[in-house]
Amino acid sequence: MLTVALTAIATLAMSGCAMRMGPRAVTRDRFNYGATILDSWQQQMLVNMVRMRYAEPPAFLEVNQVVTSYSLDGTATVAGPGWRGETSPPLSLGGVTGHWSESPTITYNPLFGEKFTKDLLQPIPPIALLSLIQAGWPADIVLGVGARSINGIHAGSRTQVMHRSGDPDFSRLLALLQQLQAADNFGVQVEQSEGGVKGTISIQQRPGDEAINTAKRTVGELLKLDPEAQEYTIAFGALPKNNKEIAFTTRSMLGILAQASGGVEVPPGDAKEGRVTATGDQPDSATEPRLMVRVRCTEHSPTATDAFVAVKYRNHWFWVDDRDIPSKRGLGFLMILFTLVESGGTAAPPVLTISK
Repeated sequence: MLTVALTAIATLAMSGCAMRMGPRAVTRDRFNYGATILDSWQQQMLVNMVRMRYAEPPAFLEVNQVVTSYSLDGTATVAGPGWRGETSPPLSLGGVTGHWSESPTITYNPLFGEKFTKDLLQPIPPIALLSLIQAGWPADIVLGVGARSINGIHAGSRTQVMHRSGDPDFSRLLALLQQLQAADNFGVQVEQSEGGVKGTISIQQRPGDEAINTAKRTVGELLKLDPEAQEYTIAFGALPKNNKEIAFTTRSMLGILAQASGGVEVPPGDAKEGRVTATGDQPDSATEPRLMVRVRCTEHSPTATDAFVAVKYRNHWFWVDDRDIPSKRGLGFLMILFTLVESGGTAAPPVLTISK
């Protein structure tokens, strides 16, 4: 009985101080909530690609705030008449009670109105797109997905609304820019001025490096640039103002999602009945950018080890194979692009963990 009583006394003491859950909850909650939010974000991106394949509008719901409150209370009573030698009655345990509660509060922010227009419908600024190249993303992937034209050379589109064949020189141009980037000879400089943000692209001559100099010369011929210049102004538009400017027209996030939805497999019956948007034949690699994400479609749920991300929609499962590295990387790229074009608006409060 004495051991039980001492244990109860220890429990009572710990509930007041040593058992505070705040520090212990930080590591656990940071990873658990972070992993869950990331999983839901990937599922939301995937289901919106599927929706667009079915000609349905996308819907986004952002996690705006997470506040978690913890409460741990405990009480114990110990009865003892005092110590009067061996004849004294032993200590007695009156009772032990405990209470644990977790109260998470999660708020969401639907994407609509002006924010929907800015985030999904407006074209991505060329400087923002090129900053991804400067950060190390492959030029052919970034521009193949985000650019509609470069100095009048058009990319192809497989969407039903914006369908058009691409110019044969577009993929050739992207391959040359990728070659220059791999040789650290494709730079982007951004400056903040009173008139706004201005950017330039730098492609330098390299004495003795014939391969790089040939690539630079060919890029200049394709884009009709000044062959003597080594810096070119970045502009948004269909055509450049002069031969020292590179003009880009870019896709909106909605347009990029529409392009990516071409990689979504659908049940044969849905295609035959006209329930999905037509994407034509497989893209011509010489004129159209490659698909970023291949989404498989099955009647039954894939196993957890097979699926990187999966959603159920229209009684079928749509999922990305965990062994399909290009598709996994492509889905991540879509999420980065979505973050890049976010208009900001009201800043979301920080994630808080409150313990008492």
